[in-house]
Parts: sequence; C-alpha cells; structure tokens
Amino acid sequence: MDSELHSLNLPLNLRAAPWDLVQSLAVTLVVLFGTYLLVSEVNRVRARLPIKGPTGLPIVGNLHQVYPDPAEQLRKWGEKYGGVYQIMFGNMPIVVFTSMQAAKDVFVGQGGALIDRPRFYTFHSQLSRLASTIGTTPWSDSTKRRRKAAASAMNRSAVTAYTPLINETSRDWISELLKHGASGQSAIDPKLLVLHTILDLTMTVNYGRRLPREEGLFEELLDVEEQVSGFRSVVGALQDYVPLLRWNPVNAKSAHAKNTNIRRLAYLNRFSDEHKQQMKLGTDKPCIQGNVLRDPDHKFTEVELMSINMSMVSGGIDTLANTLIWTIGTLARRGDIQDTAYAKIQEVYDAGDWGDGREEKVPYLSAMVKESLRFFSVLRLSLPRSALRDIQYGDIFIPQGTTVFLNAWGCNRDESFFGPDVNQYRPERWMEGAETDLRLDHAAFGMGTRMCAGNQLASRQLYIMLLRLIWSFKIELSKDVADNKWRVDPLQDSIEPDQFAARPPAYKVRFVPRDPLALDKILSSQ
Repeated sequence: MDSELHSLNLPLNLRAAPWDLVQSLAVTLVVLFGTYLLVSEVNRVRARLPIKGPTGLPIVGNLHQVYPDPAEQLRKWGEKYGGVYQIMFGNMPIVVFTSMQAAKDVFVGQGGALIDRPRFYTFHSQLSRLASTIGTTPWSDSTKRRRKAAASAMNRSAVTAYTPLINETSRDWISELLKHGASGQSAIDPKLLVLHTILDLTMTVNYGRRLPREEGLFEELLDVEEQVSGFRSVVGALQDYVPLLRWNPVNAKSAHAKNTNIRRLAYLNRFSDEHKQQMKLGTDKPCIQGNVLRDPDHKFTEVELMSINMSMVSGGIDTLANTLIWTIGTLARRGDIQDTAYAKIQEVYDAGDWGDGREEKVPYLSAMVKESLRFFSVLRLSLPRSALRDIQYGDIFIPQGTTVFLNAWGCNRDESFFGPDVNQYRPERWMEGAETDLRLDHAAFGMGTRMCAGNQLASRQLYIMLLRLIWSFKIELSKDVADNKWRVDPLQDSIEPDQFAARPPAYKVRFVPRDPLALDKILSSQ
C-alpha cells in the first residue's frame, strides 16, 4: 500500500501535512461565519422598527428567550414594554399585541390593514405547497372568496341546520363515556373519546357523514393533524427565521413536512371524492362542503376546495377538543361550577329531556363556553398577521409588510380589561353586563376581519356537548387517590406550551350518571 501511495508522486505538503489543510479550512469557515454573523447583525439592526422591546442576540433575535412558553413570555414582556411592543425572530421584526384594548383598537378598528398573513418557509413552502387552510393563507381574491363561502356555510342559520348532526355525534359520545367508564364506577381519561368525537363531528358537519370506522383511520387522522398543528406553531421551525438552516442537505424538518402533507392529502381527497359521489346519487346530507359546492356564487378549483376542507378538519381538533378536555378537568375539580350549571339546566329541561340544541336556552352554559375559550386560550398566539398597509396607532407606526402577533393568551389575561380575578375560571363574568349574551370580548378566535370564520359553529358545538355532558353526568374524581394528583391550571400544566395548541395534561375522572333510568331512556329513544 505504501509503495502504491509513493507511486502517485503526491507533493510532500499533501503527504506530510494534511493537518495544515484542516487548519486552513477551519480558518476559512470561521471567517465565513464571522462575515455572515456581521452581515446578519447589520441587517437585523436595520430591520428593527423604532418601537420598544427586548433587544435579543445576533442571528436568532429573541427566539432563545421565548421558550418554554412563548405566549406567557410575551405576556410578561407586555408588562415591561407595554401592550404593544416589538420582538425580533431572527432578522424579522414582529409587533406584538398583548393588550385587549389595543388589540380591539387595531385588529377591529383598523381590521382592513391586518387581513394578510405572512408566509413561513416550512409551513407554506414545504407542508402546504399545494394548498393551505383559509386561515393560514395570505390575502388574495381567492382567499377572500374561500373565506366568504366558508363563513356563509357556518353562519347562524347554517349552524342551526347542522344541529341534528351535532346531536347525533354528541349522543354517541355520551354513550361511549357511559360504557368506558362502567356507569361511573371506573375513572377514565376522556382524551381519546373527546378527540374521536370531535373528529367524528368534524367529518359529519363538513362532509355529511360519520367518521368511517376503519382500523387505523382515526389514529392516522389524529397523528397527521397533530403533526400539522406542530408546523403551525410560530416557533415550530427555526429555519423560518434563520435562512442559513434551509441549506442543510439533510433537512429533516422539511422532509417531515412534505411527508405529512402527502399523508394529509390522501384522506382529504378520499373524503371529498366520496362526498361528491353521494351528491351525484342524491344521498348526501346537509354539510359544509355540500353548501359550498351548491352555492351558485362560488365556483372553486379543486385546490381551493381542498383548502376549505383542510380548514374545517384542522380547526376542530385544535380548538374544540383541547378546550373541551381542559373544561372537563376543571368541572371535576370545581364541583361548585358543576352544581350551578346543572341547576341552571334543570330550570329549562326536566329529567327526561336534554333539549334539541337549536337554541342556547341556558345562559350560564353560554357563559361557560366563553369563559372556557378565554381562560384556556388553547390557540395562544392565534395566527400571525401581516400588515397589508401602514398602520398608525398612537405614536406607534407599523409599516406595510410587518408581521404582527395577536397574543390571545395575553389579551385574555389582561387584568385591566377583565378585572383582578382574570386568573380565575368564573363564568359569571359574562353575565354581568347589559348585552353580555351578544358580545365577544375574548380573543380565542382571533379578532377582526380574519378571526376564525367558524366561531359560531365551534361555540354551538361546545354548548351542546357541555349541555349533554352535565345533564347526563356528575363528573367526579377517581376513587383511587393516586389518580388525583393532576391539575388543570393552563399556565402551569399545559403540555408543550410552545406548540400551536396548548394541550391539557392527562387525567382520569369518573362520569357518574345523575339519573341512570332517564339517561338510558333518552339514549335508547334517539
């Protein structure tokens, strides 16, 4: 071997001193990185707006400071810098609203200036290259038409038409809780039953059919939608703010995003095709996709229809399921709220009737829905906005194209707006005004022109499910004391609070039938 190497007649410096090459390469890399660091910092300083806020570090800005709970950290910075301030993610300046009044003044008062969305590399270029949800799509004529169609399919009259579908799935949910919990004898974790019901409900309302009971289908939908939710987090991918990371030849984040998109499109295309076939046969039921397809004023491409379907499926899991799971745990811990809610239900419905859900006849339950949405704020940083035009708010100037965060968690915990008991779960706060039943003074669905178009549908679904749940069961702690060490404080106990949706911890509770005979009768008769 040595003779073969010598026969190559390599220069002595290559044969004897390879370490010199390594040193030269290392110096070159250090110089290049130093140059990149300098240029990046110059660009970061130039991009920074004349708005107060934390300074941060080169390249990453304030990214390293917001973990583990970005929304709470942004709320704390609001106490220091004011209700409207600036942060830097990489070289991107971001204006944060964490004051409820300021958010209402700008997101509602100047809503037309905040109808756009920023584009993020991982979510828009890798995960959603073909189509994305309505809520995450930058503003365009197509977005406007899709949003209008979705809003029309989920307005107040449409929600009433979907009520029988909600009743059907919620009835089956109550049956499952009764069965799995052995009529209140066994403590169970309600998470999977809630998630299955919400997916079933989403399928039913969007496609007019129940979730097919195929082995592995529920697990596939749940896994994919949870992966998608992770990509929607504003801190879910560092490469969104540090472009250098996108050049990584083994980019696991981008590869994972593309694979997740393939899996999602597979079942969405299937469900859409099956519904269209039902429409041809005349066997379809009232649903969102049917309303959109039959609307003579809206002609959509297949990509646009896919965007609408994505919006319906993703929204249910992120908001509905997590809010309901947080609330069930709270009811188990707060017997006083449970007792009050049941007493208010009894004032309207007798022991043999749990209502048809077409009207919200129990104001206390409506207040519970609003308080759960406010208190838990599962979509804590909402979806980012992009200024479509310049915005002037007092002495704060936000240039066109600036990314804007609505810190829903911070706004919903704004003591100056909600009072000194802002950190308490108290439904009564929504019943202490002249027009409390009509106002939407929380930020859980976002604010302004691009707030969640499905807010009325989501609120009605939560109302009906809580009505059925509290009418049917008294929610109690486990008989095994070892099972009762959990808490449901959304500040202290959220799982992975840096994700798009703040998920509650695991827990076990008992669903004890209040009137077994009446419950059995109503479940059997419908």
